[in-house]
Amino acid sequence: MINAAVLGADVSKSRSPAIHEAAYRALGIEGRYQALSVDAAGFDALVARLRADGFRYLNVTIPHKAAAAALATSSSAAVAAAGAANTLIFGGARVRAENTDGVGLINALGDLGFAARARRTVVLVGAGGAAAGAVEALTAAHVQVRLLARRPAEARRIRARLPAARRARVSTATLTPRALAAALAGADALVSAVPAAAFADESARAGLAALARDTPVLEMAYGNTTPLATAVRALTARYADGLGMLVHQAAHGITLALGQTPPLPPMFQAARQVQSRR
Repeated sequence: MINAAVLGADVSKSRSPAIHEAAYRALGIEGRYQALSVDAAGFDALVARLRADGFRYLNVTIPHKAAAAALATSSSAAVAAAGAANTLIFGGARVRAENTDGVGLINALGDLGFAARARRTVVLVGAGGAAAGAVEALTAAHVQVRLLARRPAEARRIRARLPAARRARVSTATLTPRALAAALAGADALVSAVPAAAFADESARAGLAALARDTPVLEMAYGNTTPLATAVRALTARYADGLGMLVHQAAHGITLALGQTPPLPPMFQAARQVQSRR
């Protein structure tokens, strides 16, 4: 019996239980996956209790990714470069931290027809844990990243955590409409790692006018009616919300935790069924 969970400040509407349990069924595994909301003060204690209760792995979302990385006895290179973990895997006395955000992003961009490789440029908006994981994965694939954030100091910290050889692949700037328009010039894809409300103001969307036709746009927030989705729909048909990234990163996390790779179709089906009910 596999027990696992996702932890976050508010995961009451998380799609992860449906996605992971669909993967278990497809693999012929008996398992239960829970969504547990917890604040920062209670995070460490909850992880310790679930580990003691025999949970196999935990997924971690906002705002606990840095705290999850700090609890690990070993970490992947992706965690070290991002300074954040979205998966904790338990085994005996060991707690292994992984960050599957980057793999999820690369694969979700692939679904939009974007191949992550050298001489490709991605504009990435945001400077949180998910953005850090994205920068790590994209630069590992030799992609140039134009990182824009409302907190430029956080963007610079993400760049500084990268291996020295990769830092030249990242430029940072303060997120403004003018800076976004300038960054989009000649870019091959746009990725938003900020809450959907960040583009609610008309002035925040002004820079999107520079988006070239048919440029892939991936938004980590959910829902095809977000302000960003509405704004780019007239410019490109290659838009996707965060559902695909969530499924891909879940599949990679399950592979790391259980040693078995789940099939994607039933996971996507479960995710879409949950979304259609909301």
